[in-house]
Amino acid sequence: MVKTRVALAVVIGLFVAAAAATAVDPGSRDTWEPLRRPLHLPKLAAGATCPVSRPDPRVDWDRTRMFGGPGIGRGPVYPGLGAHSGLLWATRYGFSGSPWFGDKVFWYVLPSYQGPALIRGRRLDGPETVGFNGGKVPQPELHIARGETVTWDGQPPGTRGVPSSVRVREPGCYAFQIDGTSFSRVVVFVADLAR
Repeated sequence: MVKTRVALAVVIGLFVAAAAATAVDPGSRDTWEPLRRPLHLPKLAAGATCPVSRPDPRVDWDRTRMFGGPGIGRGPVYPGLGAHSGLLWATRYGFSGSPWFGDKVFWYVLPSYQGPALIRGRRLDGPETVGFNGGKVPQPELHIARGETVTWDGQPPGTRGVPSSVRVREPGCYAFQIDGTSFSRVVVFVADLAR
């Protein structure tokens, strides 16, 4: 009887410990929530020309040596689509069995901004969204954490860079909304599909 009570007490203790370890701390929160501002992407009238963002002339893009050529938009976080005049050439390569197409995009972060960045997007001339990374189903947003970076040859001191896959289902005019702690920027690009 005593052994049964001890065993029962041990089991109950383990359940309580496991519950405490997995319980959500009421003081914790989603660290990305403050950056999830409402989307303020422009609307594009049917048949209108896509207002593709241009490379930022304030940045010495040759010096950055970033993948994908110059970054487009106003920064301080840029997608490397300048070498292709703001074109995302999406293929099924690496995404077999998915209705989503994708292409690699390198994100360059100026040394003047050390905080996190949240990137989301959608089509401006249709209802589709932009996805990021993933297999058959991409993620709805891309997170660049504070201090997160890969390194590359010739990387300027203090800069950061993060590779990703940008995913779309249809060709069209799209925009990213890039939100940081002190800014919210819109970057417009065109997506075409290699069917």
